[in-house]
Amino acid sequence: PFSMTAHLTVLVSLGVAVLLSPETLVLGLIMACDRKAPRLVAWMYAVGAVIGLAMGVAIGMFVAPASAKAPPTDAAPAVHTWTEFTVRAVIAAALLAIGAQRAMHALKDAPIKSVEAQARPEPEAGHGALSRLKAWFASKFGGHIGRELPTSRRCLRSGLLGFAVMGIHPKCIAISIAAGHQAMHVTDDDQRAIGLAVYGAISMVPAIAPALIETARSGACASIKESVESFMKTNGRWVSAVILLGAGAYVAFNAWNNMP
Repeated sequence: PFSMTAHLTVLVSLGVAVLLSPETLVLGLIMACDRKAPRLVAWMYAVGAVIGLAMGVAIGMFVAPASAKAPPTDAAPAVHTWTEFTVRAVIAAALLAIGAQRAMHALKDAPIKSVEAQARPEPEAGHGALSRLKAWFASKFGGHIGRELPTSRRCLRSGLLGFAVMGIHPKCIAISIAAGHQAMHVTDDDQRAIGLAVYGAISMVPAIAPALIETARSGACASIKESVESFMKTNGRWVSAVILLGAGAYVAFNAWNNMP
């Protein structure tokens, strides 16, 4: 069995991978640049992100095998199942695939699509479910940030965007599921809570930081957005790729080592 230090190291690494997601921080800064209610809109973005993160962690804890939720005793050794192996293998494959994709993009120096463009995608023609979903998303998030909208709709839009970034974005949801799954392998409840708290605190920095900055100093987010976006685009990919590949390899090793 791995020590708490090993589990905490993995959770911290996964949290840093989310921390270095450029889209999370830059979108939060854009929300904090709202002309009508910047502080309220920024905090609603943070609340939506918290809900999305919690959903991913909950899924990871739910799919954890029963052997992780009820640690075996010396009299009843662990019996690893194919379900446990499959869950670990899928999580490892997702982390390795995302890490490899980010490493390839960093190697090719492919430009990251503007987060403003991501926040207002163009609806595509068609009558399928995917086309209708894209059209709905564009209608909710479309338009310039300075568009005259009621404060309630600005807050709703910001909250939904925060939830989408943390709870729907393939990379963030995969990392949160992996974190929840990893936390369930901590046998002590108090230590598990500490591990999850550390992961959540690190992961939520890019979503909460814009709200804190705007609350402390009104208008500061607009001046730092460009420099932060440039730095994260240049450095965030490499660091997050290394972390994701390392975490994926760790989960894959556990899956292989505990194969039935």
